[in-house]
Amino acid sequence: MIVPFLLLPLAALAFSLAQDKKYSAESSVLIRDIPSSDVEGVGPPVVASEDPDRETATNIGLLSLKNIERRVERRLGGEDATASELDVTQEGESNILAITATDRSPEKAARTANAYAREYVAFRQRSSRREIAAEAGFARRELARLTPAASRGARGRELRRQIRRLEFLERSANSGAQLASVAEPPTTPSSPKPVRNTLLAAIIGLFLAAAAALLFDRIDPRVKTPKEVEAVIERPVMGLVRKAGELKHEPSGRGPPIPYADDFLALHGYLRYSEHSRGVRSVLITSAASQDGKTTIAWNLAWAAAGPGSRVLLVEADLRHPTLAHGLGVEPRGGLDDVLDGKLTLSDAIHDVALESGDNGRLPPRVVSVVFAGVATTRPRPPASWEAVAQSVREAEDQFDLVLIDTPPIVSVPDTIPLVAGVGGVIVVGRIGNTPRAALLRLKEQLHAIDAPTLGAVVNSVGREVAADYGYEPYGYGS
Repeated sequence: MIVPFLLLPLAALAFSLAQDKKYSAESSVLIRDIPSSDVEGVGPPVVASEDPDRETATNIGLLSLKNIERRVERRLGGEDATASELDVTQEGESNILAITATDRSPEKAARTANAYAREYVAFRQRSSRREIAAEAGFARRELARLTPAASRGARGRELRRQIRRLEFLERSANSGAQLASVAEPPTTPSSPKPVRNTLLAAIIGLFLAAAAALLFDRIDPRVKTPKEVEAVIERPVMGLVRKAGELKHEPSGRGPPIPYADDFLALHGYLRYSEHSRGVRSVLITSAASQDGKTTIAWNLAWAAAGPGSRVLLVEADLRHPTLAHGLGVEPRGGLDDVLDGKLTLSDAIHDVALESGDNGRLPPRVVSVVFAGVATTRPRPPASWEAVAQSVREAEDQFDLVLIDTPPIVSVPDTIPLVAGVGGVIVVGRIGNTPRAALLRLKEQLHAIDAPTLGAVVNSVGREVAADYGYEPYGYGS
């Protein structure tokens, strides 16, 4: 989900580089308010407006008039000689209008901006002269209507002074507007802007990627931390198994690679010495979903528990996906399937698997007794057959220090539920990024419904940072 958003900067850069370069040139016009007559009754202001916003909108609209556009085209020599884009804006709250012309040719952009500015100034000058001439005519008519005595009085003198002032304004060449700045041909393009567009796309891409990651994190139905597993099953986390590619391989007599062996030794220590699991001789290991790694954890826990003075029995009760025999390189003469069918007893199906000795063979040999599942099958067995196996497990506690039972996910395959009644405790395996919360919750409800003695959870495939938060560091080992 994140990668496509991170490709946005590359797309923006490629799009920008594919665009034609355009150049923008700007000229400016100063709008001048023509003073109004200060004689009472002479008339309204000549050019000044009481509404600056409306005046600005009017000035911008005037620049868009067709007659100004036609004059610019005649000045430059035709429509093809003008820039392709034109924009008129007010600079802040001032009386200056900025005229920006944009075109692929920098010279054409500058010529167009200057032509529009000059034509607008000429248009405003013609308009202001007409308004001033009308104002002067109004004053002359007022003076002509006065009596000879009034004409010689104060009223007449004021009208004659106003007429002289308006005649002066009418002759002024810069009335109404004047050119404030002239556009020069730009040397750098105004668009596209590859660097700016790439940076903006990168910022937007990062924002969208973060939003997508947060959204995915919220809607992701799988557990992501050990605390989630602990909160769902409402039992403590007994151990963490760090993520390691070597653990994905089938079980072998070598046991887990260093330093991951410490994770299983710690789990065995918790199981043996924890207050709520001390004295438990048989443990059922299950999970809420497939691919949670329960078989790997069951075998490596048996490896950690086995010793010269400790007998360990591992029962592979997952008949649908048996993997132990192939991984250990054993061809069993009979398996749990034969026990369920009444062909063998549980003790008859036991195979002793020697673990590889360390320290060049100077350490005492260790053995794990295993009841393999047998031939893979989906054929269900009646509950009575599983109850008989549960009874055999209870009897095996007298011969073994620890009996481990690896079952399929009970949520999906409830065949092995009768075994729960025959064990001293249940361990739930959850895998980060794989186990759905809903399936884990359903498993907890099922175990609670049958009054299962749930000891806790083992969280599999824990990342290095999460493991470090829990104090799991490879102490004493190199990288």
